[in-house]
Amino acid sequence: MVWGLVDPNSFGEFFPYGDFVGWEEGVKRHFDEEMSAEQRAAFDNWDVNYRETVSRKFTEDGGALSESHQRPSEFRLDESGKSLGALLLLTNRLLAVDAKMHELIESLEPGVHQFWPLRITQKKGEEYPVPYFGMIVRHFIDSFVPGESVGYEGSQELNFFSIIHSTKKAYGDLAVSKSMVAGNHLWRERRLKRPNILFSDELQAEMTRQGLRIPKHCRLKVV
Repeated sequence: MVWGLVDPNSFGEFFPYGDFVGWEEGVKRHFDEEMSAEQRAAFDNWDVNYRETVSRKFTEDGGALSESHQRPSEFRLDESGKSLGALLLLTNRLLAVDAKMHELIESLEPGVHQFWPLRITQKKGEEYPVPYFGMIVRHFIDSFVPGESVGYEGSQELNFFSIIHSTKKAYGDLAVSKSMVAGNHLWRERRLKRPNILFSDELQAEMTRQGLRIPKHCRLKVV
């Protein structure tokens, strides 16, 4: 069985309102002070172009965030006293997981995905009482089977597919290949853009057993 993550559509416990602290400044400093003239020219001499290239790695198959300035180190909540889930969607669609979720994913797929400590701080700068990690899903699969699915938009020619209605039934009408997903626990789809993050029944069951709260997720059809 395979599950698809439903993106939060409003701010809350899984999509907290806030922003990174010092990340944009650190990227700009690296661009201005560390990169060569030739390297800067590749981004039209504009640090914003470089920052966008870095942030695309948050969700696309562009490799790991190999340099420290590329990895946000702090996310400041705009509202204090809010309870957060075990899996968060942050600025530029970066994912974050709490320590228990990090441990669970690593136990099933050790060394596959990229994690680093990411401080979550409250509005006045005080530390959120639960440790979190930034996460880049490093496994990409093309498992979507359009011919066995209904209720989606896109085409083979566009190399892009997306669910039309975000309902439990609609998710159940999307099909993925059993042979392609076998043995995998957490991945992003290459062509299926919504849902884009899929995970195994084993991972879902263990999250439920441990009481880890994540955004809404629905079963997909496996063929």
